[in-house]
Amino acid sequence: MGTFIGHISPGLAFVSFGILYAFKFSLLVLRGEKIPLVSPPRTAGLRGCVKRIPVEGVMKIVYGTLAVMAEFFYPPGVYKMILFNKEKPDYPFIHPNEWQHVTMYAYFALSGWVDVISQACLPRRLFLFESIAIAIAFYIEALLLYNHMHGKQQVENSVHALLLFVCFLVCLVLTVELWRPNDPILWFTKTCLVMIQGTWLLHAAFILYKPFTGKPWKADDIANLMFVTNFFCWHIALNILLLLAFFLLTACWLSWRSRPGGNGTKEMFVFNLTRADGAVPRAEYDKLRAAEEETHLLQECDP
Repeated sequence: MGTFIGHISPGLAFVSFGILYAFKFSLLVLRGEKIPLVSPPRTAGLRGCVKRIPVEGVMKIVYGTLAVMAEFFYPPGVYKMILFNKEKPDYPFIHPNEWQHVTMYAYFALSGWVDVISQACLPRRLFLFESIAIAIAFYIEALLLYNHMHGKQQVENSVHALLLFVCFLVCLVLTVELWRPNDPILWFTKTCLVMIQGTWLLHAAFILYKPFTGKPWKADDIANLMFVTNFFCWHIALNILLLLAFFLLTACWLSWRSRPGGNGTKEMFVFNLTRADGAVPRAEYDKLRAAEEETHLLQECDP
């Protein structure tokens, strides 16, 4: 991550997650739907399992695994999968930056595996465990960012401090979501913050490694530090506008689908959701909730 590509790649990853969340949560709100906390009826067999594999989980696994491999083995011929230097008598630790990046990426990949196992492999979806896994991944990112700024120049520290700030806000939102998983305000707040992380990492790559002026930023120039903060504030406004644009695009798409000639009988995107506005889907949802509560009561009463 301590390179131009090392900031561009996670930035693009966070932006892609933000776009996915933006369209997904916009559809949920516009359709009056909720994320299912209870597993819907599932089709048995391998085919049914494959259909339930979540896109978000696969993205986490792919991005996280590729990032880990890149930290250890990129550029080709490099091998950094070593903890300490055996050639020196005090066995000092080596490649600390790479190991911190690997730790962060591994937690996001682990969150992806939790999503896939919960939604595609288990008989019942463990939504709480999915939420806990992604919350832990962001808390790990915040912890590593806090301890990743030592020994760096002031401009770079300022860039990472602002990234730590938005990461900490994501942690708070994810923590509250453990108790309020179907709150639209939390959905869109999380989406906007994830998008800010992505665009800020993209911008940080140019600030730190390839300035548009062709000259590196002076670390001791107070004007540079002030404009770093200015740029970050502009990123906040930019991503709020982008989120609004994605919401409006989703609304226009749904409006077009609802027209007689809009081919509304087919679904372009399939999400594992439960209807909350129609009578029949709502009844099915309540039935699943009642069955789950009854199972818990029987388990507690069983000696």
